[in-house]
Amino acid sequence: MNRRFAIIAATLAAGLFIGEGSAHAHLRDYLFNQGYYTSRKGEFELEFHNDFKMPETDDDDTYNLKQQYELEYGVTDHLQLAVYDVVTWNRTDNWEQDSYKIEGKYRFLEAGELPVDITLYGEYIDPNGSRDVSSDTVELKLILGKNMGDWNVTGNFIAEREINQHEPWVLEYTLGARYPVTPRLHLGLELKGGLGDSAEFGLRRKDNEFQIMPIIGFSPTPKSRILFGPAIGMTRASDDLQLKTIASIEF
Repeated sequence: MNRRFAIIAATLAAGLFIGEGSAHAHLRDYLFNQGYYTSRKGEFELEFHNDFKMPETDDDDTYNLKQQYELEYGVTDHLQLAVYDVVTWNRTDNWEQDSYKIEGKYRFLEAGELPVDITLYGEYIDPNGSRDVSSDTVELKLILGKNMGDWNVTGNFIAEREINQHEPWVLEYTLGARYPVTPRLHLGLELKGGLGDSAEFGLRRKDNEFQIMPIIGFSPTPKSRILFGPAIGMTRASDDLQLKTIASIEF
C-alpha cells in the first residue's frame, strides 16, 4: 500500500502546479451528495476518496477504512462516465480489493434554466468475491440542485438494490448546503438518512440511519479541491463517526 499512497501523493502534488487559467467546471462541493455538474466534453477528473468508519467509537476492533479511486470523463458537456476501484482495510485483515464500479451521469440543460437543476445518475457495483455472498448492486440517484446567490442547496434521492439476492430497493436521501467564505474556501452542512425500502417505506423505521456532517472545502488551485468532514451518527443504526475526505483534480 505504500506504493499506492505514493502515487496519490505525487498526483496531488502535481495538481498544485496546474495552471491558474480557466475556472473549474464542477469540482465537488459535497461528500455525501452528488452534485448537479458533469465534466465538460473531453475533460478528465481524478478523485481520491477516504472513508474512515468508527461504527462503535468505544471499540476500536470495529474501525475500518475504505479508499476509492475514481476517473471521470466528459463524453459530452452533459454526459459523464466514470470508473472506480475500491479497496478496504479493517483490524483483522490486510488491505483487500472490495469492488469495481462504473457510473453514468447526465444533467439536463444548464444551471438556472429550470426552477431546479436536474441530473440523473446510475452506478453498477461489481463486488469482489462470490455472488452468493457479495451481490452485484445497482444504484440510481435523482440529483436536484439550486443556486441562490452565493448559496447552493443540493439533494439526492437514492434507490439501491442487490441484484443477485433479489432484495427490495433500499431508499435513502442526502441534503446539503454550502457557502463560499472566500474564492478558495467554502463551508457547508450535509445530512444523510434512510427511507426504508420498497417493501416498507418510512422515515420512522428504527433501522434507518441518519448522519449529520459539517464540511470544509479548500481549493489549492482552480482545478483542484480537498473536502473534509466528520459524519456523526444520530441513530443507533448509524456508525458513531465517519471521517470522510475527497481530493479531486481536473485536467
